[in-house]
Amino acid sequence: MGKVVEVEKDMTKIKQGVLLHGCNTKGVMGMGASQTLRAAFPSIFPPYKSYCQIAAKMGRNILGRVIEVQIDDLDLYVLTGLTQVGYGVDGKVYADIGAIETVVNHAADFASFLKIPLYMPKIGCGHGGLQWPDVLPLIEKAATKYKIEIVVCNKPKS
Repeated sequence: MGKVVEVEKDMTKIKQGVLLHGCNTKGVMGMGASQTLRAAFPSIFPPYKSYCQIAAKMGRNILGRVIEVQIDDLDLYVLTGLTQVGYGVDGKVYADIGAIETVVNHAADFASFLKIPLYMPKIGCGHGGLQWPDVLPLIEKAATKYKIEIVVCNKPKS
């Protein structure tokens, strides 16, 4: 049976598992968890940026897609879930709840298949503008469906 656990943890310090974060479809990782993970794992940015640029040239909607990057030769993967088209710090809601459900299910399936933990921030609830009580049920449903523990990492206070 799956479950969701919230902890205070810096996702950049995790050595084994699947790290999921939400990002925009514009090829910009400039805020929140995306910016933090990009700084810690620079190899995640080029495939993401390229994917977004190609999709834009082709006029493709890539909302809900996931870019998977293995970190070095470790049992560590960063999954960039495309959960919002735009971005901003103006109080608007940018994250798409349907896209979040899609990327969380993708990540849960991926982690379940590899038999390694799945970690994520409160996806879509920072700069994405969604409310955690609206997103949490989707995370719980994925944890149950894929019979895994999903660890929601809150920034450590210190």
